Amino acid sequence: MRQLLTIVSMLVLATAAQAGVTRWVDAEGKVHYSDQTPPPTAKSQKNLNLKNNPTLPQATPDSKDGEKTLAERELESRKRKVQAEETAAKQAKDQEEEKSRKANCAQARNQLQALQEGQRMTKFNEKGERVFLEDNDRAKAIEEAKKSADSWCK
Repeated sequence: MRQLLTIVSMLVLATAAQAGVTRWVDAEGKVHYSDQTPPPTAKSQKNLNLKNNPTLPQATPDSKDGEKTLAERELESRKRKVQAEETAAKQAKDQEEEKSRKANCAQARNQLQALQEGQRMTKFNEKGERVFLEDNDRAKAIEEAKKSADSWCK
């Protein structure tokens, strides 16, 4: 009998201990939650009847606080991937053009140097025959080589 009385009194005390939670706002406007009574300076007070299994608020897919859906994040990820691929392709193209420009610059400078040093140069005529460059044609070829070197070696 004594044990039964002890068990019943413990159950009564346990339910009394879960009496409730009070929500109150202080003088500065801050919201507080407590299981004790609020101070007399509290602006407002409300007793909350909470169950044993409180549920957490669920985020809605249309939430306006900056959260994005999985589909939106996936779309952004794909856009970033495409942009990265385009950037990489553009960089590769630019590097290839720079390499080609340097090779053309070196070739134009070598041609100009050979003309200025007076080396024997040949060219092909209309018939496809190889003919040596004459001295009077050398000045014209030097001017053309200078223009070519200037355009490639900026």
